[in-house]
Amino acid sequence: MAALSRALREQGHSVTVFSESEATRWRLDAPFPASMFAAGSGGAMFRHMLVGDVADMARDIADLASARSAEVIVADVMMPGGGLAAELAGLPWASLSCNPIPEPDPFVEHLPDEAVAAFAPRPTLESLGLPADDERNLLRRTSGQLHLVPTTQRFAGFPDVSEPVALVGPFVPVPRPPVAVPSGEPTVAVTTSSGTPAGMGRSAFVQDRYVNAAAEALGSLPVRGRVSSQPTGPAPANVQFVGRVPIDELYHGCAAVVTHCGWGTVSHALVRGLPLVLVLAFGSDQVPLYAYSQPYIAQRCVELGVGVAVPGESVTAADLRAAVEVVLAEPAYREAAGKFAAEVRALAPLPTASSMIASLPVRAPRADRVVDPYWTPPEAASVQRPSHGSSER
Repeated sequence: MAALSRALREQGHSVTVFSESEATRWRLDAPFPASMFAAGSGGAMFRHMLVGDVADMARDIADLASARSAEVIVADVMMPGGGLAAELAGLPWASLSCNPIPEPDPFVEHLPDEAVAAFAPRPTLESLGLPADDERNLLRRTSGQLHLVPTTQRFAGFPDVSEPVALVGPFVPVPRPPVAVPSGEPTVAVTTSSGTPAGMGRSAFVQDRYVNAAAEALGSLPVRGRVSSQPTGPAPANVQFVGRVPIDELYHGCAAVVTHCGWGTVSHALVRGLPLVLVLAFGSDQVPLYAYSQPYIAQRCVELGVGVAVPGESVTAADLRAAVEVVLAEPAYREAAGKFAAEVRALAPLPTASSMIASLPVRAPRADRVVDPYWTPPEAASVQRPSHGSSER
């Protein structure tokens, strides 16, 4: 979303990013309402923990859009208040997915039925004064005008998709020209999840095990290792634990990447033409919601020949050492990753996606939309105005 915002600003559009700091009603970590405890609904509690109060989210976004004279709303599918806010404000909107699965709502398949049922739309629509005859689940609300998926046709297996769905490529800056193979002792990066230990649950222990095994494996190879976490024990002399650093810094000068299969780290590696060792840290029946796309990503990467996969639940340092040796020694993996990078360069995902968003037909805002008189807009400094003659959105 940050990269897409920058691309829109570069095209001359004004962009305001909604977050909790701009909210007056909605909070992701808001306490459970007493009525929710009284009802004892596990599904409702799950919904509240996942996205907070959807109606409050929609009201806050609609008020912010009104205060900023917004002409278009862009919303991740995991923020259902975005589309509802567009309906409240009478504005066009674009939805986007943050993973490469070419389906509008694949994460729903990883939720129990009772959790999906907790996102029934009628109570939220009624509380917002919107028509309650729209039976689409709040988790299945994508824009009928434009839905962006950050994948390529080839990575997605050339699926049969039609408007308004557009496969535009990953929302990451594309280096030009492609990065050349570094000379001398190669550097191998190791990525970890951005999820918090509390949110990851038992998967946090699996990740620690994977990181330690990766450090041990790289310590026994003639390479330099760079790990995006803090050490949990002694580090080999040739392995550096850099913590949370920008992806450009993590991947600078690398020859290969050992990854936990998140699309952010995988796509940033592939647009650089870097081969992958894919550590699938979860069994098929243990994938947490935030990681539901990782088995798909690992499978497609293996099928396209850009890397090799190893099971995170049982991976050993010996397994990782062998996998790293293979992707470094076999040119076919880097060649396949280079083909993906060339495909993404041809697509120009960020300029293409931002142009598609900016091309949505503008409508006059609803005349009956009234900003909450008690709402205070955020500081104007949060919006970057264009410096040339392009239209603002």
